[in-house]
Amino acid sequence: MKPDLQRLPQPWMTDGPAAKVVRALTAEGDQARFVGGCVRDALVGRTIRDIDITTPLSPQRVTELLHKAGLKAVPTGIDHGTVTAVADKTGVEVTTLRLDVETDGRRAKVAFTDDWQADAARRDLTINALSADADGTVHDYFGGLEDLAAGRVRFVGDPRQRITEDYLRLLRFFRFHADYAAGEFDPAAVGAAQELAPNLKSLSGERLRQETLRLLTARRGVDVWGEMLSLGIVQHYLPWATSLDRLRWVAELEQRHGLAPDPIRRLAALTMTGCGREVAETLRLSRAEGDRIIDLDAAREPFDASGPQAVRRQIYAWGNDGARDRLLLDWLDRIDGASGAAALAIVESWPRPRFPIKGADIVKMGVSEGPRIGELLEKVENWWVDRDFAPDRAACLVYARNHL
Repeated sequence: MKPDLQRLPQPWMTDGPAAKVVRALTAEGDQARFVGGCVRDALVGRTIRDIDITTPLSPQRVTELLHKAGLKAVPTGIDHGTVTAVADKTGVEVTTLRLDVETDGRRAKVAFTDDWQADAARRDLTINALSADADGTVHDYFGGLEDLAAGRVRFVGDPRQRITEDYLRLLRFFRFHADYAAGEFDPAAVGAAQELAPNLKSLSGERLRQETLRLLTARRGVDVWGEMLSLGIVQHYLPWATSLDRLRWVAELEQRHGLAPDPIRRLAALTMTGCGREVAETLRLSRAEGDRIIDLDAAREPFDASGPQAVRRQIYAWGNDGARDRLLLDWLDRIDGASGAAALAIVESWPRPRFPIKGADIVKMGVSEGPRIGELLEKVENWWVDRDFAPDRAACLVYARNHL
C-alpha cells in the first residue's frame, strides 16, 4: 500500500463534478485543494468514495463563485464553513480553512483562516491531513506520506489533545489502523486511548454506530477489535460485544464463501445472548438494523442443517437473509463443516417462495369473512410446507376445497 505520487492527478481531479467545482473556485485566481480521504486513497490506489475540497475563501465567497459558474450551492454547514456544491447532480463538500477555537470532546467552535498548515493541524491523523492541487501536487505538513508508506497510523501532534478535541477520534484511530496499518499500534496513541476511553459514553449513538460498523468490516477489523477488548476500550461503551471467537468464525466464513462482510451480522456475532436491545439502543441503530440484531440475539432453536428440506423450511420462515445470518452465527459450535456448506449453498440458490393462495381465494369458495378463513389458510400452508413447497396454486386450491 505504498503511496505513489505518479497516480496523481486522476480523472476525477481533472474532469467531472469535483473538477468543475475546483475550476469555479479558482476562476478568479483563488486557491482550492482536494483534501483528506480522497487524496489518501488515490495515492494508494483505492476506490475514491467522498471527495472533499478546502479553500481559504469564505462560505459567502464560495457561494458567489459557484453561482457565477452556474453551479448550485447548498449551505449545509455554514457555521463550520461547509457549503455543498452541486455539479452534474453530484454533491461535493467545500469547506473553508479553519481553526478550532473551542472544543468539548463532541463538537467544536471554529474560526476561519487562510493558513493551510493550520487547517491541516486540526485534522485527526497524518494520513488524513494530506491535500492536493488539481494538477496532482501533494502537500504534506506532518509526515502523512511517510506514514502511509510505512503502514503507520499516527495522530497529528499530541494524541491526547487530538482525542480530547473529539472523542470519536479514539475509535477512528483504531478503524484506520484496521484499514491502513501494517504493523504495531502507535504506543502514544494507545496510551491516550486507554486513558480517555471512558469518554466514549458521552458521544451520540449515531456517531458511535458509524465508526463501530465501519471498524467491524475493515480489512483487519476483527483483529483490531480483539486488541481493543484486550486494551479495555470496547467495554466502556459496548460491554456486551465481547464474543470474539464467534466474530472471528463468522468473518472467516464470509471470506471462505465469498460473502460480503456484514456489519450487523458481525455485531450480532459479538453480542452476548439477551443483550441485542441494549446494543441497538446504545448505537442508535436504524429500525431495521435494531430489529435484526434483537431477533438474532434472542433465545431460539439452533439452525437445522440436517437436510435440504429442513433448510428450505427455515428459508421460508426467516427469508434468505435471515436464514443466512442464523446459519453463520450457529455454525461455530452447532453445525459440522459439510452440513453447513451444503445448507449455505441452498440458502444462496433457493429463493424464498410465496404461498400460492390468499384469503380472497377462500372467500370465493363461499367461506364467510371471519376466523375460518385464517384457519383454513394456515392448514393449507402447513400442508404445502410439509410437502417441501412442491404443490402449485391449483393443488393448494383443491386441498383447500377438500377441507372446507
